[in-house]
Amino acid sequence: MAVTITKNPSTLRLRFDLGRDDSTGKTIVKSKSYSNVNPDASDDDVYAVGSVISSLQSHTLLELAKIDNNTLSQ
Repeated sequence: MAVTITKNPSTLRLRFDLGRDDSTGKTIVKSKSYSNVNPDASDDDVYAVGSVISSLQSHTLLELAKIDNNTLSQ
């Protein structure tokens, strides 16, 4: 039997570099997620929106990710 895929809303996640922790020397990373992204939105469009959002921040962008969420059923 074939599997049916149902696309659910995606998530846009931005990860920012907040500098180094003085005691450990590790990079401090802050994440910001935006839910209910249209699952049919193109990767280019999501990247463009994420780039604009990150340009409004004072911290350096480390990663921009589109996280797709699908339901599988038979």
